[in-house]
Amino acid sequence: MIKRDLYYERIPTKSLREDVRYLGDILGRVIKKQEGPSFFKLVEDTRLLSKANLANKHVKDPFKNILNKIKNLNPENTFKLARAFNHFMNFINLSETTDASRKLDEYENNKKNSNKNIFIEEIFEKLFKDKKITNKKIYDVAKKLNIGIVLTAHPTEVKRRTLIQKYNKIIKILEQRDLYKKNLSKLKTLDKDLYNEITIIWNTDELKRSKPSPSEEARWGLAVIEDSLWDSIPKVYRRLNNIFLKNMGKSLPRNFNPIEFGSWMGGDRDGNPNVTAEVTSEALLLSRWEAAKLYERELTNLIRSLSMKKCSTQILNITGKTFEPYRVFLRPLRDKLRATHILIKEHLVNKKALDHKKLLSNTDEILKPLRIVRDSLNRNQSENIAEGDLLDLIRRARCFGINLAKLDIRQESSRHTKLISEIVKKEYNKDYFSWNESEKIAFLSSKIKSKKNLIKKSLFKNKENKEVWSTFNVLVDQPKECLGAYVISMTSAASDILSVAYLQKEAKIINKLRVVPLFETLDDLRNAKSIMKSLFSLPWYRKSINYKQEIMIGYSDSSKDAGKLSASWHQYKLQDEILKLAKKYKIDITFFHGRGGSAGRGGGPIQATLKSQPANSVNGKIRITDQGEVIQQKYGYEPLAKYNLCSYIGAVVQATLNPPAEPKIKWKQLIEKMSEISMKSYRGNINEKSDFIRYFRTVTPHKALGKLSIGSRPSKRKNVDNIQSLRAIPWVFAWTQIRLFLPAWLGTTEALNYASSKVFKKTLIDMEKNWPFFNSTMDILDMVISKVDPEISKVYENQLADKNLKIVGKKLRLQFETLKRLNKVITPSQIRKQRKVFRTSVIIRNIYSEVLHITQSIVMKKLTLKKLDKNKKQFLDDALMASIAGISAAMKNTG
Repeated sequence: MIKRDLYYERIPTKSLREDVRYLGDILGRVIKKQEGPSFFKLVEDTRLLSKANLANKHVKDPFKNILNKIKNLNPENTFKLARAFNHFMNFINLSETTDASRKLDEYENNKKNSNKNIFIEEIFEKLFKDKKITNKKIYDVAKKLNIGIVLTAHPTEVKRRTLIQKYNKIIKILEQRDLYKKNLSKLKTLDKDLYNEITIIWNTDELKRSKPSPSEEARWGLAVIEDSLWDSIPKVYRRLNNIFLKNMGKSLPRNFNPIEFGSWMGGDRDGNPNVTAEVTSEALLLSRWEAAKLYERELTNLIRSLSMKKCSTQILNITGKTFEPYRVFLRPLRDKLRATHILIKEHLVNKKALDHKKLLSNTDEILKPLRIVRDSLNRNQSENIAEGDLLDLIRRARCFGINLAKLDIRQESSRHTKLISEIVKKEYNKDYFSWNESEKIAFLSSKIKSKKNLIKKSLFKNKENKEVWSTFNVLVDQPKECLGAYVISMTSAASDILSVAYLQKEAKIINKLRVVPLFETLDDLRNAKSIMKSLFSLPWYRKSINYKQEIMIGYSDSSKDAGKLSASWHQYKLQDEILKLAKKYKIDITFFHGRGGSAGRGGGPIQATLKSQPANSVNGKIRITDQGEVIQQKYGYEPLAKYNLCSYIGAVVQATLNPPAEPKIKWKQLIEKMSEISMKSYRGNINEKSDFIRYFRTVTPHKALGKLSIGSRPSKRKNVDNIQSLRAIPWVFAWTQIRLFLPAWLGTTEALNYASSKVFKKTLIDMEKNWPFFNSTMDILDMVISKVDPEISKVYENQLADKNLKIVGKKLRLQFETLKRLNKVITPSQIRKQRKVFRTSVIIRNIYSEVLHITQSIVMKKLTLKKLDKNKKQFLDDALMASIAGISAAMKNTG
């Protein structure tokens, strides 16, 4: 069997099934105790009806019995039923997480043959055996790895943090049960602990009742680092180093640091008026506060440990005569870290003035004394001590710096244009908006190169412009290490990039942020080459960026704009075109992939994703976003965090040293035509004048996303009621809830239909077998097909749709059935069989998610009634939110 990474669904094992049954039984006991035997019977009867439906999906009205049962429930019991199945879906996910951890343990305990997942050691083993790749080349790539993992505040995590913490306790109990499975008395204690924990969970409100502030989102991101990534990083680095010790007999350089974390939480103001300059300043201080606390904790432990007397003369010269030189030497650093977090806390909580000079301001303040200690230990026969906790702390400092994750700033291009327009109007009495692109580039170029500054403090009258300028002013005084990139969303011209370079110069930012264009609509992806060419052709620009350029690719908006297949191909083409352009101008390119969790927003397994990129597009470096619920899934639990971080390293090294071959011309010609057909079909379907839009607004619960309170930003960029202004997340979210997953496949049917004709079929199958890009595209499509349930969409239509809307639904289902058939025809049977094994979990989830879908459709219908008393409406609103959360858990993503 082909090995896969943990992105794929878990293959049900005996232990997984036992855990699911065990958690279900305990939940049942809790419900029976808390809500009474009558309600427990309702839950159990509903579950059994749904289970029976698995075999009856093709009968005329498969959901009739469940529909009747749920339809007649009062609003309170409807809410409680949705809660019960929501919790059970989350418990299935917890069981899968625990089972994944078991598989990782099996591998680490040398039971390699039984494992079906890809591991970093195996990736390197193959590379070291490859005679075309020298050991030196592998070593050189590994030591220079630059993998940026950027945590974003995209609103897709529906679970409350308090419940996430309680779910983590359940995972620990399941782990303990494995450890003590032969100790009956210990098992009884653990059973009691679990019963108590689930009782608390049942009596905890699982719904977010208010939107988080951007600062709260930033705290949540930092908590993920503290909970698992802080401890995972040194273990991952140690694991990577051991690979080279085993295969080459030497360690990686002491300063190697393959991973760097970034964050958009508190820095992403694109379409989010809640993220202000003040919020960004607070987010930066919060991250420094949290980092200082973590370093102080580790240093305190290190000081307690290093009680030895024997040390280097370098340390003794600083400490003087003492019996505990290491302790004396390290205390000033520990005290400065303590002062840093105390002073920041006093400033943020009690509004006390902050003296920045008293704060830790760069990583060298941590690294320098730690290196002196390490050197002393190595010189005094204590190499084993130097290689332990001390080395782990040094590696943490290199990875996390002084604020755990470098903050990116993101702003929409039009906001900078508007600000510059006001400057031009005031200083020159000219209309910047009316200038053509050449005039804008000429103006901005001259002003960037000029030593004079135009902007005065009191220049701006427009409120929005004042806010944009305030953000630049906040960046002036920040330590260089705290900041990442300045990302320009909706970049559509070279002047958009120069605008930010100009404003940084005007703000007198010494340590300028690298300016990163984000190309996210189909037109922007197509125009990226010409935009970058107009900049790369300017000698002063190439010099100003030190011949290094980062370019961000937007997966969400391009898919929403053109459909998944067309967007995927143009994302690939952009990279290919930019690489050729950069080679001409000797520019070193780093691609920043703005991927979401769902297939419709670029989600997918990292191994296959990077393998499917154009040759030389990775080249040892990459930046990539992890968003919302994906952050918790990947990094919320240490064993999975370690695995996923290793997967990034393995995938980047593999894509760099073993890139795919250049695709055949006939492959590119065919996919180009397929892309065009797919885009036309997709856009034809979502035409504003059609009933399709009314179907989306009536049959899906898209309006409910605003009530979920899962993010600080609005669901629309602009306050306009159309699909264009709707963000990609609610667009994907809505279709996920009714199980059509349209954004991940709409338009693809027509493209595959065209390509599967006799003329192209041979080429198409060749592409599937031999082109990683197309194979990965089809693999994700196959996964989506396994999650789509057309019968569920009928349930929503029967509750909410009129005759015309039912015709829309019927057409969409016909398109999907054709797609399903084409997928079988095109995909070789061997590949189909391999994929099918990894889809089993989805089928099992259907038993429980079905109840949530039916409940949701009934609740949506009842909420359209005008005469609902306040109490009943509240229960129905809550039932809708609980069903959304449960379906998100079942599908493992919202948007």
